[in-house]
Amino acid sequence: MLVDELRFSAKIDYVTVTNGGIKIPLPALSGSIEWTRPNRRMADWQLTIHDPTPADLRVVTKAYENPMVMALEVAVDLTPKVRREPAEHARTLETVFTAVAAQFRPEDKALWVYGRRGAVSGRGKKPEPLERRFGRPNEEVVHGHRGDFMQAKLYLKTLDHGALLSEHEQSVRMEITLRRTGCMEFGLSNLSDLFGYSYRKKLATQFRIIDRPEVRMVRGMTAEELAKRTKRMNRAWQTAGVSKFAVGDAPRADTLDREIARVQARERAQLPADQFKLVRDQGANAKIGAAC
Repeated sequence: MLVDELRFSAKIDYVTVTNGGIKIPLPALSGSIEWTRPNRRMADWQLTIHDPTPADLRVVTKAYENPMVMALEVAVDLTPKVRREPAEHARTLETVFTAVAAQFRPEDKALWVYGRRGAVSGRGKKPEPLERRFGRPNEEVVHGHRGDFMQAKLYLKTLDHGALLSEHEQSVRMEITLRRTGCMEFGLSNLSDLFGYSYRKKLATQFRIIDRPEVRMVRGMTAEELAKRTKRMNRAWQTAGVSKFAVGDAPRADTLDREIARVQARERAQLPADQFKLVRDQGANAKIGAAC
């Protein structure tokens, strides 16, 4: 399916804030709210607003005296522009998911190494590596742990708060979740920082879509070596898409040793970054930027 046949839409899926842990009554909001206590031994509360509107954020900012942002999740949904019959719509979404799963590469722009990455087929199950296969429509592609500063996900969205969506509300969803330290790295310390925030400039780059791989040309490379590397590259791309290619960037100094060990293990199953590069899909990334 061509990029021009898809509708790209973006939104804040949820934002979690705290004002020191005090519950304060709020007027009715457009988005739904949820109170949680991350530490059950303490009385401090956090407030999560799901599907918040700009008006919601301003109400909470005023009532909570500009609370700290503890977590933020931004979602980009892909849906067909042309309305189809339910069965055809479902098949189309599966086709789009399979294509995006082969080309979704958030770690090209991650602030931290995504030590954990793979496909999850059910709640509580461990991610299965994707270096030797593609993600499937019944799976969730996950980059990073649930508690990491950053986490990226890709899945078929068929439910909303546990309720089944109608066929034409279902989509292929990409998500980036930032937690407190990650929020601060992106300049989101307090809720008022979301007003006028440059989502396209600062967050759209986290939803990278890759168009194709290319051989890195080096001086003195023979035609035989080029042909050999090209064959290897094409075979890898057809086997597992972007997951078959290493990132190549050195991890940040504050990356945990166990995360580095996981990445190094993954790289042993991938093609080396000094021989191959991934070319971004300019059309898809431009549409994601416009949606953000």
